[in-house]
Amino acid sequence: MRKINMIPFTGKALASAILASSLAQHALAVDYGIFDARALAMGGTTLAVGNTAQGQYYNPALLAFHKGDEDKTRDGRTYFPTIVVQATDTVDSAIDAVDEELDSKLSNAVNTYNNLRTAASAGAVAAGASDLRKVLDEIANKDVSINGFFGLSVSEPSDHEGGAFYIGARVIGAGTSKVTDTDLALLDDYIAAMTDLAAGANPQTVAAQYPNLVNANGTLKDPTQTLNSSADVSALAISEWGMATAKEFTFWGQPISFGVTPKLMRVDAYRDDANFNTSSTSIDDTINQFSDTKSTHITLNADIGIAAIIAEHYRVGIAVKDLIKKDFTTHQDADPITGLERPDLTVKLRPRSRMGVGYVTENFSVGVDYDLQESTPMANEAPSQDLSLGAEYRLFNTLALRVGYRQDQTGLRENAASAGLGFQWRRFVMDIAYSESADMKAGGLQMGWKF
Repeated sequence: MRKINMIPFTGKALASAILASSLAQHALAVDYGIFDARALAMGGTTLAVGNTAQGQYYNPALLAFHKGDEDKTRDGRTYFPTIVVQATDTVDSAIDAVDEELDSKLSNAVNTYNNLRTAASAGAVAAGASDLRKVLDEIANKDVSINGFFGLSVSEPSDHEGGAFYIGARVIGAGTSKVTDTDLALLDDYIAAMTDLAAGANPQTVAAQYPNLVNANGTLKDPTQTLNSSADVSALAISEWGMATAKEFTFWGQPISFGVTPKLMRVDAYRDDANFNTSSTSIDDTINQFSDTKSTHITLNADIGIAAIIAEHYRVGIAVKDLIKKDFTTHQDADPITGLERPDLTVKLRPRSRMGVGYVTENFSVGVDYDLQESTPMANEAPSQDLSLGAEYRLFNTLALRVGYRQDQTGLRENAASAGLGFQWRRFVMDIAYSESADMKAGGLQMGWKF
């Protein structure tokens, strides 16, 4: 992380800073992406075992994996809405810190103790410092991540070719907190000192043991005025209009499909050092300061893919998303204390490549996907590189049972297990999914219509 001039701010401001980035839409680097419930249920495994209703999101070559006239097969799909949301557990901690106003409670407890020095008021300070210490410890030097997608898609496969159209909004970002050891040690001193006073210890003895907690006039200092932690927050809100197409060709007797998804993108980029002075610590002020860094870019990009079916049931696929690398510059307001201009910051969007292999029959599918390189962080958050395993079993062409497993090869993110269901009644289709790891939870829902 680039070294910056730190401005003291409270525990609530830190949590608000991180939460602001999540509300402005976040993630753990810009990964390959999960855009529908079936993929989420199968651990993100899509490059080879994805179907013709998913190809526009992951590997456009899959749109050509179809035989027969679409007017007879009824394999066209319209999906709306499609919703997928993934969030780290640290988001809950940041929200709790803001909702419970832990810094205000601690500050009020200090004022009460200075006015009425009783065991009860000392205990209230110790409790307030302990609550704030706990939540800062939970988010200390960790990434707060939210990754969401909302969209509409229409896919229409034909005989060894196909096309699809989609409109979607992907919101990705990250907040990396920097909670200092000095802040944590200071809160530890308050907890120890005030716990002793609540238990009946002599005030002069405690003051001599913890002189850093007492003003020159003998009153207790307010610790929320001296905390010196920070957060680097960034986000991309990407609106896409994509038109995918694919066609199968035969080379030396082997059918191979090629696909491309040209797309128009509106990218709203945000990034801030999240320095806040003590006079502006509300969540609304924090979000407004973060939103002021927004820069909007209209750009073109494309996804490409290739896939092949071998010996009828075996598949292999490889694809690249966002083929053209992009840098988006964001503007920071002047330093609220010194008035000095702060440098513009950059949010990065880089190509992501992935390959997959699979075994697919009419009722059973199993596959493995692998990111070919680490994802490039937008700013200073951690990269990722997924290895995914997914399987699906269909019952009576009405119910699909799905499971998946995802492992981050960088070792920086916990492994995730997932499961989901697909349901079809006449022409109505619906998919639901849930995924969980030690540090993240995710859910997905989509509803659609066969035509």
